[in-house]
Amino acid sequence: MHTRRGLLRSVLGGGALLLTGLLTVPILGAGGAAPPPAAVAGIPETPLRAYQAAGDYCPGLRWELLAGIGSVETGHGTTNGATADPDTGEVTPWIFGPPLDGSPSVRALPIGRWLGWWGLPGPWQQAVGPMQFLPGTFTAWAIDADGDEVANPHDLDDAVMTAANYLCQGANGEIADERAALLRYNRSDAYVTKVLAYADALASVAVPVNGVVCPVAGPVSFIDTWGAPRSGGRQHKGVDMFAAYGTPVVAPVAGRAEQSKNSLGGLSFRLWGDDGNFYYGAHLSAYSTAFGEVKAGTILGYVGTSGNAQGTSPHLHFEIHPGRRSGDPSSPVNPTPTVAASCSAWRIGVGLSGGD
Repeated sequence: MHTRRGLLRSVLGGGALLLTGLLTVPILGAGGAAPPPAAVAGIPETPLRAYQAAGDYCPGLRWELLAGIGSVETGHGTTNGATADPDTGEVTPWIFGPPLDGSPSVRALPIGRWLGWWGLPGPWQQAVGPMQFLPGTFTAWAIDADGDEVANPHDLDDAVMTAANYLCQGANGEIADERAALLRYNRSDAYVTKVLAYADALASVAVPVNGVVCPVAGPVSFIDTWGAPRSGGRQHKGVDMFAAYGTPVVAPVAGRAEQSKNSLGGLSFRLWGDDGNFYYGAHLSAYSTAFGEVKAGTILGYVGTSGNAQGTSPHLHFEIHPGRRSGDPSSPVNPTPTVAASCSAWRIGVGLSGGD
């Protein structure tokens, strides 16, 4: 693992550059951009780390743009069931694009001297690896990002840093126009629009709204059911946030987080916020290992159906208790307006029924 934060060495003889892309979580601060999030729904840990490490390669480059390319090209290196080794960063099985054989709407590029290059079988060239480089382009801009003295297009660290180098047109370059830079990568306007849309969605999610991070780190739907009747004569005292099973659930604010298992909420968390408020979330499928003092955006667990939510669609039951401290009586308020603001970039629908 140590090589993934080593020196970046260009295989073309360029200078060394110290990798400083540390993984942090988005928190409020006075001035400056928010640090990149430690987890993003839909992006595995290894490619996320590579995107963020390369995100400041030159002025004007943001890690979200690299993530957009990785998403559109190969689903972050997961095409055909591929996965990345967490230690080496290499994606296996190796990913190859369709042969450039001159078929309709496809240019013809014979394999020539690239036969056998990183597994290319011929007789036609193909894009290679998680960032889908043609052999000539990768060779011209290649960077050995993980310091193993081999620039490997199948290695996420090398491929992503090489993509950054290509977009920036060298370490001394800059990106003044993202669309123009992306059109060098792929000349399709539709491709560029898709990459930019993905990047912009990631950027909007990473910023807390009114001091609160969306507690569900992924596409989510919900409606205002505050006060609605529930089993046993209860009233609903929270908001049910429906999302895919296993979507990360994160701390909405910094504070002290505790696990809280009970028959109704199942696997639940309690968060005594540094903002003076108390936050409660229920029906997790599993806990993370991050409890105790946490930062906003820290993964606490994952969306599920534990407790009395069994048989319903996966969701997070979420509550806010203003001013409540340890030992105080329950004091919930309707959390829907808060999550509607903080989760606006992730919200995909008004909601589902069947929560608790």
